[in-house]
Amino acid sequence: MAPSATLDVAPSNDVEATTSPLVDGPVSPYDPARPLAGKVALITGSGRGIGRGIAIELGRRGANVVVNYGSSSKAAEEVVAELAKLGSKSIALQADISNPAAVSELFEKAVEHFGHLDIVVSNSGMEVWCPEVEVTPELFDKVFNLNCRGQFFVAQQGLKHCSRGGRIILTSSIAASIGGIPNHALYAGSKAAVEGFTRAFAVDCGEKGITVNAIAPGGVKTDMYDENSWHYVPGGYKGMPMEIIDAGLAKMCPLKRVGTPADIGKAVFTLCSEEGEWINGTSLFSSFSNKIHQTDGVTAQVKSSNSPVAMLFRDIQLPLGLLAWDMRHKQLNAV
Repeated sequence: MAPSATLDVAPSNDVEATTSPLVDGPVSPYDPARPLAGKVALITGSGRGIGRGIAIELGRRGANVVVNYGSSSKAAEEVVAELAKLGSKSIALQADISNPAAVSELFEKAVEHFGHLDIVVSNSGMEVWCPEVEVTPELFDKVFNLNCRGQFFVAQQGLKHCSRGGRIILTSSIAASIGGIPNHALYAGSKAAVEGFTRAFAVDCGEKGITVNAIAPGGVKTDMYDENSWHYVPGGYKGMPMEIIDAGLAKMCPLKRVGTPADIGKAVFTLCSEEGEWINGTSLFSSFSNKIHQTDGVTAQVKSSNSPVAMLFRDIQLPLGLLAWDMRHKQLNAV
């Protein structure tokens, strides 16, 4: 039996209508800072981390928001309260995204409350590190049920319920496209499947004018980052000082910093905006880049190419860059 959804409605501020000499009766003023006014966005896993950043950004841009959470109602209620301060109407709904029946119920309650749905962001997921020889069928199913099957059925419900011209955004990862990360096959495979879903759904949603894209974050400061980022560092270890990890990963980014949930929120807003209408069926790489790598003033840019040499370099440059940084760090400590 699917878990029942809980409903928590936060207070909100309604925008007063004005009158126009060109139109009989009141009309709502257009605020260029809130271009999503009147839109309703459902964001899974939005009680914390990247999902929270997306919810806050879309609410700030005028959207009303369905804040979905798996277990922490307190965190979701805090997001609802923050959205209310931004003038966004929001509700908190619990649902286990790995359960298709619960996903269906989540969408039904969202539409019942707001009357329509315009934006769906599938953000729920988990990261796992495990040597391939130790992966059990139970662990495989746990990861793929949430990261892969869950996102498929969220997209399915988005296709069913989104208004014409809506937006569906799935969450991939840099792990779906970069190579050379040890013990990461299970997670990387689950995210690669999401990118396949994205391209296929983009075709099938076209008749309703709904665009479907994926966002592929990496190096974003969240609790998941704090727990797992050391795995990306050659020679890294659990308990490795975060300032060392942050400094190293920041060097991999042309902007010289790691990302934040707010950064991902802005990228998602772009895909949701009117200007993002012609972006469809793609995965937006939102991270320090594995296509432009800067180390000690030397920039190596990998151009799009299918040649074996270019493909090999594209796949290994990020691990090699991290290795070079790790070796310099060890040399400095040895002085």
